[in-house]
Amino acid sequence: MYFAGTAQKLREQMFKFSRELSTGLPKVACRFVAEMIFGIQARGSVRLTEVGRALGERISLKKTEERLSRQLGRRGLDREIQRRLVEQAAPRIEDDTLLVLDPSDVTKKYAVKMEHLARVRDGSQKELGLGYWTLNIVGANTKGTKIVPIYGRLFSHAVGGHRSENEEIREAIGEVSDGVRKRGIWVMDRGGDRGYLFDYL
Repeated sequence: MYFAGTAQKLREQMFKFSRELSTGLPKVACRFVAEMIFGIQARGSVRLTEVGRALGERISLKKTEERLSRQLGRRGLDREIQRRLVEQAAPRIEDDTLLVLDPSDVTKKYAVKMEHLARVRDGSQKELGLGYWTLNIVGANTKGTKIVPIYGRLFSHAVGGHRSENEEIREAIGEVSDGVRKRGIWVMDRGGDRGYLFDYL
């Protein structure tokens, strides 16, 4: 009984979070955001097949996967959700909150058909491979243990019109800094000492 109640409470919190992220979006997009958050949490995977299994719809898994895939292609959805995530995080960011910026990578060792695969340096294996770059920013309060997710983006140098990692970082810092009204202390590790960023900051 205890576990059932806990599971129900977690589900309610997830749907509350998804509603806050998607307020104002078309109804279909709101449903998609809620389903993805629930499915990823339930199955511990971002694969659409796994998310579809968690949803358990009365249609074929293939149809569910195709529907989710169409919504993933909705133009501008990622940017809109990112903007709302910054808005939600902003009240929790204080003057002395650490804004930890982490450029990293996702290596797709066995992928051959994924779009825009680019050469990245696998930080775990210390070797080059194919995959994508990631850029994440979290807020860490120095007086406690809470971590606040603020920004997350996956990008590839192989996409037409892509500028550079410097521009990606600059755009992320600008968006978050404006959203939290210049509060917080920026913390960077890998590549944070480049002159371009010093000049910008």
